[in-house]
Amino acid sequence: MRRRFAGLTVTATALLVAACADAPDPVGPINTGSNALLAAQGALDQVFDRAWPEVMALPGTVFADHEEVGNRLVFGVEHAGAARGVSIALSRMGIPASAFEVRVVPPIHQVATLQQRHRPTIGGIQIHFSRFVCTMGFNATDGTERSFITNSHCTRKQGGVEGTEYSQPTRTVDPTVIAVEVEDPAYMAGGTGICPRNRSCRFSDAARARYNAGTGSTQGVIARTSGPNNGSLEVVGSFSVTSQDNATTNFPSGTQVNKVGRTTGWTQGSVTGTCVHTAVQGSKIMQLCQTFVESPDDVLVGGGDSGSGVFRITSGNNVQLLGILWGGSSNGQLFVFSPLKQIRDELGAITATP
Repeated sequence: MRRRFAGLTVTATALLVAACADAPDPVGPINTGSNALLAAQGALDQVFDRAWPEVMALPGTVFADHEEVGNRLVFGVEHAGAARGVSIALSRMGIPASAFEVRVVPPIHQVATLQQRHRPTIGGIQIHFSRFVCTMGFNATDGTERSFITNSHCTRKQGGVEGTEYSQPTRTVDPTVIAVEVEDPAYMAGGTGICPRNRSCRFSDAARARYNAGTGSTQGVIARTSGPNNGSLEVVGSFSVTSQDNATTNFPSGTQVNKVGRTTGWTQGSVTGTCVHTAVQGSKIMQLCQTFVESPDDVLVGGGDSGSGVFRITSGNNVQLLGILWGGSSNGQLFVFSPLKQIRDELGAITATP
């Protein structure tokens, strides 16, 4: 058992990042050409003003544009079937095929970040409670109750159930209460058994919130950004939780693990300490038998990442859930997580796979 101790911080801040979207390059021209009768810029402007509302009302259309370069009308569609529908509609309006071009292009979507609103909810996104923000670790069921797991310190009071209410991403953006804290075991008093004098101890910094009926959630999914340790918060896909490690507390040194949190996104490091009894800076709290993860060249954790699900990639985007992050060093190069076994020992037999 390696024992390593560092000053650990568990802070949270309320931030909001706006979404944006970049249009992909168009591909696959279908109709091209020029039209002598409509060559004048002014004439095509009038044709475009008449045509684009009709075209964009059709299913599968992506964009409508009067391209100044080449002086032609260009319409983007998602697939060839939609292209045929656009061509027929324009023909019915008396617009010759030589005056327009229809391109098959990827559909354009809003780029969401970990700090924006997500419905249904998934792991790795921002949650808001009281005056703070944390990270939704992962969705899970406890018996028949739809729930999510986050940190005990991401409640109004660490240890004990006070009915903390959560919004997502913030109450300002969406005041809806999505879930309520229902499980958060009390901390053991110090001086008895394994907990030292003048300390309060648990084996996991974890709490469970039960979803309200009107909030959609997807179990077994964690948000994925563009890559590990690059600082991106843009959600470009997802990880699938295909298994969970319900037994391990001593992870082999050097095991590569990952987390996705609302502040630093997807980060990755190696296990450097297992079953470490860890004191929390500025408090009497001690988390027993925790796991340390480090990367000396990268920032792995920041304030607000508390609650992030920790996982191991098994293949592609399939992952095995290992636990939940709750703390980190002041330089951000080390994070600490509670193993899933200990979370289940304290919260019950929660299931995080679909």
